[in-house]
Amino acid sequence: MVRRVMQPLPHTLLPGRSLACFALLFSLLFSHVAHAARGRPQINAAGTTFVADNGNLLRGAIISTETGNVPALADVQAIKTRGLNTIHCYAERSDYGYAAGAKAAALDQVVQMTRDNNLYLVITIGGGGVNADFIEDFWTFYAPRYKNETHVLYEIQNEPVVRAPVSASVITMEQNAYAIIRTAAPDTPVLLMSYTIFQNSAGVLADMAALGSLINWNNAAIAFHGYGENGAAGTRACLEAVLAAGYPCVQTEFYRWDWGTGDFNLVDPESLYQDVDQTGDLERLGISWLSFLSLARVQDDTRFKNRLDAAGIGWSPDFGSWPSNARSVYGNSGEPRAITSTATLRVEAEDFDFGGTGIAYYDSTTGNSGGQYRTGQVDIQATTDTGGGNNIGWITAGEWLEYTVRVRNPGRYNLKVRVAANSTAGSLRLRLGGTDLTGAWSVPNTGGYQTWTTLTKTVDLTPGQKILRFEAVTSGFNLNWIEFEPVATGVIANGTYRLNNRNSGKAMDVVDNSTANGARVQQWGYSGTANQKWVFTHRGANQYTITSVQTGKAIDQAAGQILSGDHIQMYSLNSNSANQRWIVQPTDSGYYRLVSANSGLVLEINGASTANGARVYQGEYDGGNHEQWFPTNP
Repeated sequence: MVRRVMQPLPHTLLPGRSLACFALLFSLLFSHVAHAARGRPQINAAGTTFVADNGNLLRGAIISTETGNVPALADVQAIKTRGLNTIHCYAERSDYGYAAGAKAAALDQVVQMTRDNNLYLVITIGGGGVNADFIEDFWTFYAPRYKNETHVLYEIQNEPVVRAPVSASVITMEQNAYAIIRTAAPDTPVLLMSYTIFQNSAGVLADMAALGSLINWNNAAIAFHGYGENGAAGTRACLEAVLAAGYPCVQTEFYRWDWGTGDFNLVDPESLYQDVDQTGDLERLGISWLSFLSLARVQDDTRFKNRLDAAGIGWSPDFGSWPSNARSVYGNSGEPRAITSTATLRVEAEDFDFGGTGIAYYDSTTGNSGGQYRTGQVDIQATTDTGGGNNIGWITAGEWLEYTVRVRNPGRYNLKVRVAANSTAGSLRLRLGGTDLTGAWSVPNTGGYQTWTTLTKTVDLTPGQKILRFEAVTSGFNLNWIEFEPVATGVIANGTYRLNNRNSGKAMDVVDNSTANGARVQQWGYSGTANQKWVFTHRGANQYTITSVQTGKAIDQAAGQILSGDHIQMYSLNSNSANQRWIVQPTDSGYYRLVSANSGLVLEINGASTANGARVYQGEYDGGNHEQWFPTNP
């Protein structure tokens, strides 16, 4: 906090002069210091979430005062350039050994700092689990302390439980804490439950019924986090069901690592990136969210801004000009077009995103030369190609179009473009999330601008919401559509194999010949037993399930765990689960890496050991021999 030194009063205002004059001068001297707090957040008209006083969603990053630290003012102010209007503060925690209220001085500064900078503040208890005495003491101390701070919201407890439904003791804790808050601070918004995994709507609704009529949902909401084995899709499905039942919600913690990484802890410099899939879902559903990225990490463009830009996610910020909310999906109910391992996605060229020139497209000429479909924008004409419809015509070098897509299943696809040309002059390029998929791709002379052919390249895609960008490198062709077709046949044939590790020569093996769910996987000298034989079944897009001949159970990423380490197990087959899908990618000399479709991590031998019994872990691929496998006939 900045210390302000009061100057001596003028002679005319020494004692005996008018107290009214003194009050007026005091007000003038300090008028530049005082800041009116923002109006209290309200449940929006749809009854689905809390919104700011201007109707915008609450969007935020985290801080912690659990050790008495206060963030730098510059960092607090900097998040306003990242489209954020809220700070989520993990204020204190019971396992640090101090009494509730011990960090009040630090939290007081944060309350003032956020007030002075027109930001909202969500206060919660850090750590996890339930310490009912500490929770009640915390809210007995803090609920009245900030009851008149209209920019403050109270979140009862961070992650008291992992998932719904909860025990009776948790319900009692939430009820008691809520009652304490409501008695002391009747107008302050309250967030309850803060589930770690929010993927069981029936369990959540059972918990809401157990909470009973005590909760006034006109000024309260369910808090939830973005984790769980079923990923963003599982969280969204639960959220939609809970919203349909009439309960407002706020997501108060979520993040993601880059696909193919995960060999670190939360505190390591390379950890924590914005989860664009969940961000996109929340923005489209209109649900307020608080990222688990710190103030510093949301200022790191590689973690936050660049990821959102590459995914085409934007909104109207309270401060500054980034991000823009001008872009949205054309058609498809506003949802990104899904690239999946089970169906071909065709993107019609004329269905480029909304957003206008320089945002969703660039056309070097004004108007629509063909006068079809979306007049006044890009040059679109009726096509005589099979299926009819429209195509993009009059394409010249430097023009581009963009489409929001979502790769739900990573892996190998046939990328196809439908083109027509009357010369060999034309060429195009396709990028996905900024990655060049094709290079400059020549368009052949097809014999005319309505004589069509399909060009095909095989590409490997990583998951997530991304912008697909078509670029005209040179002029002289028309474009009808773009397709992503999952490869029908994987790089190895379906069948039964033994898997030898390149480093040790030993075979992949189920520990202790176990038939149980949760059995671990190791390497062992090959003996031809059924627990060393594996059935590969292609599921599309070069993704396979790998099941044990002995049990029919699948190699599984336990609980969808996306960190490196001992998370590989055997589990009952669920062929639709990304936790059990493995992308087979060739290295050399008949060896392959086996890549998790969920995390991008690979199956490897722990510590590159050559010993019998060394466990099969998941880890980041660095080209080591212990990360490569040779499938051969058993």
